[in-house]
This record gives sequence, C-alpha cells and structure tokens, in this order.
Amino acid sequence: MKKKQILVTGASGFVGSYLLPALESHGDSQIHSFQGDIRDRNTVTNQLEKIKPDILVHLAAQAFVPMAIENPWETEEINVGGTLNLLESLHRTQRQCKMLYISSADVYGKQNLSLLPLKETLLPNPVNPYAGSKLAAESYCRQYAQYSPYVSVVIARPFNHIGIGQRKEFVIPNFCSQIIEAKHSGKTTIAVGDLEPTRDFSHVEDIVSGYLTLIEKGESGEIYNICSGEERSIRYMVEELVKISGHNIKFEVDSGRVRVSETSKVYGDNSKLKALGWRNKHSLSETLLQIYNHLESEFLKSKQTD
Repeated sequence: MKKKQILVTGASGFVGSYLLPALESHGDSQIHSFQGDIRDRNTVTNQLEKIKPDILVHLAAQAFVPMAIENPWETEEINVGGTLNLLESLHRTQRQCKMLYISSADVYGKQNLSLLPLKETLLPNPVNPYAGSKLAAESYCRQYAQYSPYVSVVIARPFNHIGIGQRKEFVIPNFCSQIIEAKHSGKTTIAVGDLEPTRDFSHVEDIVSGYLTLIEKGESGEIYNICSGEERSIRYMVEELVKISGHNIKFEVDSGRVRVSETSKVYGDNSKLKALGWRNKHSLSETLLQIYNHLESEFLKSKQTD
C-alpha cells in the first residue's frame, strides 16, 4: 500500500519539533519538511510538484506579535501571501490534497466579555497585524475549500500553547529565564508587563494532538478551536513559576512590556473539537513544572561550561 505523503511548512519551529515525531508515530506516512521561502511562488510550485502531498500542514508563519507590529508588511507577505501561494499551487496541480491551516485564536481579538468562552461562530475582531494577517489567510482558505474541486482545507485556531523548546521572547519561557537568573544570582525582582489579562494555556503536545485529530476527522471549510477551555491570569502563571523556583521574587512593571490593545480575558470553547474525540491530557501545573525544570537544567549546564 502506498504511503501517504505529508508535507509540513514551518517544520523547524517550536510546534514542528513536536508535530513531526507525532506524525511519524501516528500512521504509515512519509513526512516531508517544506524547503525554501513560501513567499516565492516558484519554490512553492516546485515543492508541491516534487512531493505531491496528500496532506499539507501549514505551520509556517511570522508569529511574534511585537515583530508583526513593527513590520506588518513582512507579516502580510509571509502569513497571507505565503498561504495564498500554497492554496493556488495546490489547486493548479489538480491533485486531491487535504490542507490543515494553522490559524490563531488571536483572530477573535477584542470581544464582549459576555460572549466568553470564545466560539468558532463569533465574528472575529483582530487588534494587531499578526491577527489580521491570520484572519485574511483564513478567508482564502475558506474560499478555496468552497470552489476548488481538489483542495479541502480545515482551519485550526490554537489558543496559547507552551512547552519545552519555545523561544525565550514568549511569555512563559521569558518569565522562567528571569526567575532562574534571579534565583541563581541573588536578585529579588523580575520585569513584567500587565499581569491581569487571562489566557487559555495548553501543553503543546495537546495542541499537536488536536492537529492530528483534524487531519483525520476535520471537515473542509470548518474552523476548530484547540484549547483547554479554562482561563488563567498571567499573574497566576508567573506566581506558580515563582513557587516552583522556591525563591522569593517581586515583580516590577516595565512599561515596555505592556502591549497596546491588549485583550483582557481570553478562553475558548473546545466542544467542537471534543466532538471529534479529542481530549487534552496535560495539566497546567505539570506543564509549567516541565518547562521550568528544563530551563533551569539548561542554565546550570551553561554555567558549568563558562
């Protein structure tokens, strides 16, 4: 029996490092990582003609919000133009392919708090260029899902996901790094932004499990939240990390870390994905402990080699 060909864009990133092993262990498939710049149409066309994917998981994106605010043009070129290149190239190859587009819960933006938890049926209201670019790319996905006889497209909206390997400019590894540095240098303060907003955090492995579920069971043209369904404040997260550290630390607000147009409360409704059989398996406390212990171990190793 011929193996399914699965192509993953953005495979070298944080989520890709979890997704590729999960795909390899999930079924009898041949996994390929997209090589090159998705902004280049010829590169995209050549990759698709060479690999002939049965499934395409589109992870590649400019996903760091501060960078999107600083350079919205590049964000649009990558997140919207790159997605359109993939969709149109898939359509023109005239081979059946199922594409999983990784969007973001950021597209919901500012919502009336009475509408929480956020459902897929809500009208999005993005508040930054990253979220806007993701919503624009979603619109192309839904368009091709409707009119192309060759391309089926499922849209995933993951909420905040964390785990070992995430870049240190993101909130949880950033807090961990500051706390670990303070603990081992005798400092008693770390810099924080606004700690009051709430978010819906999941272990990255639960998010990846959601992607596998959607590859298998997601319906073309449909949108699915992937989230824990629970809200936690940023204050709760950093206080839990301080408890794990066992070090007495105070917080100093740095105005440079406070985002403009920040949404105050976010958590999602995951019932649509649960109806396909998905369940999240990792507790938040377990996840925070894993991340902190890993980063502290890395920190201590680096000190030994200095």
